Amino acid sequence: MVDDAIWQICIYGLCVGVVIAVMLGLPPLLGERHWKKTERRSESATGVPYECGIRPTGNAQVRPPVQYYLIAMFFVIFDVEAAYLYAWAVAVPETGWLGFIEVTIFVAILLASLAYLWLTGALDWHAQSQRPRVRHRQNPTMQESKELYDDRVA
Repeated sequence: MVDDAIWQICIYGLCVGVVIAVMLGLPPLLGERHWKKTERRSESATGVPYECGIRPTGNAQVRPPVQYYLIAMFFVIFDVEAAYLYAWAVAVPETGWLGFIEVTIFVAILLASLAYLWLTGALDWHAQSQRPRVRHRQNPTMQESKELYDDRVA
């Protein structure tokens, strides 16, 4: 019985390995080879990653604003709350009034935290709530460089 299960796992692992080898091995063999065609080597788009038919512009290392990360964290926090409420909704007959009171307290705490975030301005995307940009200079003195550094750190 145990040997049969081990063989099934081994066959499954072998099948997964074959699928991975085929997926990684066939594209280089079947794809177009630009490096073999001299007329295609000079094209500017040959070395550029495919970007939905639009030529990429600017730098790919653009830093999104801090508010983006805050909104992402708020989404995760309040999305996990939905999973707890779903589990409670499934178990309503077993929990009764005690479960209802517990969920009411849970939702009240979530609403209080949402109100706190709203009142502190964490959900604002206005230009005045964002930090000012760092001013760059060619050769700042030691005092000026400390001021420029503190502008973003604090």
